[in-house]
Amino acid sequence: MPANGMGVIAVSVYIEVLTFYARQMRLLDALDVEGYANTFTEDGVTDHAHRGEKIEGRAAMIAGAKHALPRYAGVAVRHWNDHYLVDEVDENTLNVTYCSLVTRTDAEGAVTFEPTFFIEDVLVRVDGKLLTRSRTIHRDGQAKQVAQAS
Repeated sequence: MPANGMGVIAVSVYIEVLTFYARQMRLLDALDVEGYANTFTEDGVTDHAHRGEKIEGRAAMIAGAKHALPRYAGVAVRHWNDHYLVDEVDENTLNVTYCSLVTRTDAEGAVTFEPTFFIEDVLVRVDGKLLTRSRTIHRDGQAKQVAQAS
């Protein structure tokens, strides 16, 4: 075990996690709110800690996402995530942290940026498939320094 206390994970687990996020973010970027919500457990939680908004359960996630859809009309949305750290809690639970940048590109190709975020996820395996149990989103510049290099 490294000095920082985090266990070493198998390359196959890391690739599984990256593939999971690639699929999850493609659903989100395509504004497929039902498909995105289905990448969470039925009782999954999204906590927008920076604005004090906690959404519990797939149905609430879908309702909240549909309410936000007009904001993304006429633009291509992309979530650019990186700096993944994966900690295997047990064979069916992973703690994952990463950084996220969201861009919106209009029909003329002009790009606007959302604030950057630090994300803390708990992923679980259900019937051999990864799902998000919880996601806590911290907006950079507003929350305390949460991304520590170890």
